[in-house]
Amino acid sequence: MAKKKLDNPLKDIDPILEDAFASAVQIKKEVSKSAKSSSKSRNDDSDMIADIQFPELSKSTTGKQLELDIFKNIPITVSVELGRAQISLKEMYELSEGSIIELERLVGEPLDLVVNGQIIAHGEVVAIDNNYGLRVTEIVAQANKQ
Repeated sequence: MAKKKLDNPLKDIDPILEDAFASAVQIKKEVSKSAKSSSKSRNDDSDMIADIQFPELSKSTTGKQLELDIFKNIPITVSVELGRAQISLKEMYELSEGSIIELERLVGEPLDLVVNGQIIAHGEVVAIDNNYGLRVTEIVAQANKQ
């Protein structure tokens, strides 16, 4: 008993799907032929791959650059950090008026000037009229560790 080969299961059902199936079979045959021919010789591979040529960029094609003046009116939030402490949730729950939290900073140690979580400078507290201020004593060149 001879086995009957089913090349196209959609034959006589839908002519559009039949064409699509025939196209898929043709593409599969072409891909397998190119794979066989490329595995035969390395020299054939170099003929199929072309170098990409990128255009040279000059200053006239890069566009305008931003002027530094554009940033002068953008508001940012700056904070001065006196110190930090790590306590348990239980200790936090037990806090009341008059409780003291010991900070991880020594007396007389400079305070941190912080912008968006990044320390940018150290300084000391000063009084200006009835307000506190910070006199910057050192600019910190520190990479963001996030």
